[in-house]
Amino acid sequence: MSRTLVVLLVLVLVSGSAAWAGVTITSPAAGSTVGPATTVTGVATERAFLVVYSEVMSDQDLIGIVPGIRHWTNDDNSYRVKISTPRLFLRGGEVVGGALTYVIHVKAYSQPPQDLNEAPDLGEASVTVSSQ
Repeated sequence: MSRTLVVLLVLVLVSGSAAWAGVTITSPAAGSTVGPATTVTGVATERAFLVVYSEVMSDQDLIGIVPGIRHWTNDDNSYRVKISTPRLFLRGGEVVGGALTYVIHVKAYSQPPQDLNEAPDLGEASVTVSSQ
């Protein structure tokens, strides 16, 4: 086997394992359009306590955060949760609507965290979607 082929094989294996570290989001797909409620699905590399939340953006400005859902993965390490992706958002007494973007985050912990600002020990994933 040539040296170039060996290096290429190692790079593929390393990148594949890095992509699978911790937790993944399988749905919704990046760039997709979502309704006012969105089902988020995925899988973790091991049984995990998940915190799922979304950031609401308008014209690339953060206008708010939709509080998270806390949920254990299923026995097969998969998960399926429904989150709110609101069409209107109240910011400083002003209603913000129109074309909104949501950054959905999934943080994976081996045990429920004492502080939700604590870095997840099993990893995290995010996906960006937009309103209808």
